Amino acid sequence: MTLTETRPEAEAVAAGDDSRPATQSSAPQWTPPTGLARFLSTGDHMTIGQMYVVFSLVLAGLALTLGMLMGIEQADIDGGFGVFSNANEVFQVFGLYRSTLILCGLVPLFLGLATALIPRQLDASSVAFPRAAAAAFWTWLVGAIAHIVATFSYGGLGSVQAGAAREQSVELTVLSLGLIGVGLLVGSGVVFTTLVTQRPAGMDLLQMPAFSWSMLVATGVWLFSLPVLLANLVISWVDMRGADALGFGGGAAPFEQVAWAFDAPQVFAWTIPLLGITAEVFTAAHRSSPKMFEPMAFIVGAFGFFSFGAWAQSFFDSADPAATDAHIVTNEVLFTAFALAIALMVVAYGGWLAFNAYSAGQRPQITPQFALVTISGALLTAAVVAGVLRVAEPALGVLREADGDIWRGFFDAMDDLETSTLVNGIMNFAVLGGLLAAVAGLFHWAPRLLGRPLNAPLGFLAVLPLAGGAILIGATDVLSGFFDQPNRPFDTSSIGDIDALGFVEALNVIGLIGYVAVLGGLALVALNVARSLATAPTAEAESEGAT
Repeated sequence: MTLTETRPEAEAVAAGDDSRPATQSSAPQWTPPTGLARFLSTGDHMTIGQMYVVFSLVLAGLALTLGMLMGIEQADIDGGFGVFSNANEVFQVFGLYRSTLILCGLVPLFLGLATALIPRQLDASSVAFPRAAAAAFWTWLVGAIAHIVATFSYGGLGSVQAGAAREQSVELTVLSLGLIGVGLLVGSGVVFTTLVTQRPAGMDLLQMPAFSWSMLVATGVWLFSLPVLLANLVISWVDMRGADALGFGGGAAPFEQVAWAFDAPQVFAWTIPLLGITAEVFTAAHRSSPKMFEPMAFIVGAFGFFSFGAWAQSFFDSADPAATDAHIVTNEVLFTAFALAIALMVVAYGGWLAFNAYSAGQRPQITPQFALVTISGALLTAAVVAGVLRVAEPALGVLREADGDIWRGFFDAMDDLETSTLVNGIMNFAVLGGLLAAVAGLFHWAPRLLGRPLNAPLGFLAVLPLAGGAILIGATDVLSGFFDQPNRPFDTSSIGDIDALGFVEALNVIGLIGYVAVLGGLALVALNVARSLATAPTAEAESEGAT
């Protein structure tokens, strides 16, 4: 026998009596947060990518402002204009310019583009680990802000004058740079994992778009490079926390330990996505699809392999370079071979672009992004040419041994390039070329990334100062190097070795104009992005942004 009871509410309804108490309503549905809460709690890959883009553009602008301040001071090398009160302040800004431009500007800008766009290029719903992507962004941003604040609080990556820096601020600078590295490491891991695991069925690695392939290579190299950078910082941190610094955390040692990250060949590793963006923008401008994709993929992969530079740490060179058994990493065969191999890969990549332009059979459509990738390619080429000049003396040293009298003039000009501003020119050419390529990516994928295209006339207006300024910055550094201007502006002991001091100062003024121009161009780009973000997305823009 089964006993069935009817709920009293049901009986009342059946009897037509609606006087019963109202039943408890169902639980309210969750509504997405809005305003600031949306950004703080988001796991949406598109929002995370947009935040990367906005903050990295701002921090890149700050880095260029620091470069401009150093340019003002270098316009009068032996006297200065009083921008900095002592050599240690120059040292602080010198290090902050590099760490901010590369690790707070260029690399996160590429990561932002990748985080937002790669899931769409792979037809995936999101990145592999959305919460990890969000955590990576906030870790990076907190580290970047702390790094800048600590440096300006009498910190920096060490000190070149006793008592000129606060020990706690130096420790915070090192710790915050470690936070930046951890954030970029996790973000790179998210992008790499997305590319490996989120591809649709039937798409192998060589069927991915060029930008996705370049980010696979780039994040792979970064996943090997950033842990070494963190290890250098840990060594400095542990030494600083001890009773007496043993040489790894005292003086300028913290900066010298991480200087490899801002020098060749590693500086080229941060620019690997330039190759993927250039390939996509270039072929789109010719209204064609990439031809001979496999050779291009090999070139990008080889470029990434040879740009890995964690092994080239001058900090661990022999103490006495004059010793017969001295180990100077920049004089080693491997360093020279990597520089020449990178140059060869850039030449091969240029040949691939030329082949695709010829195969398209039509003139390219001139757009801001096409102009920007063209200039960025020229800047990368200039960087590798300067890199070849840097290793010319050790590469051709056999000629000096054969007949030093014949080649004396050539080698005399090459002897001091290793410690000259030519080294700075390599970094500036490469990094600013990468920055222009990233901006080109913003224009190319703006409909997908921002919801609507960027303003083309405003984009063309930004191209001239960005391109012209970047060329002036890099070219003046390289030319000044041939007149023995030292690459470390805080080292005043080498000022007397500069040839044609007045001419070098004139070059520095031209370089200063370049910084002002790039800052102006970047401001126009930021204005264009802000204008796009403030406008509601359109369906037409979404369709235009298809890859």
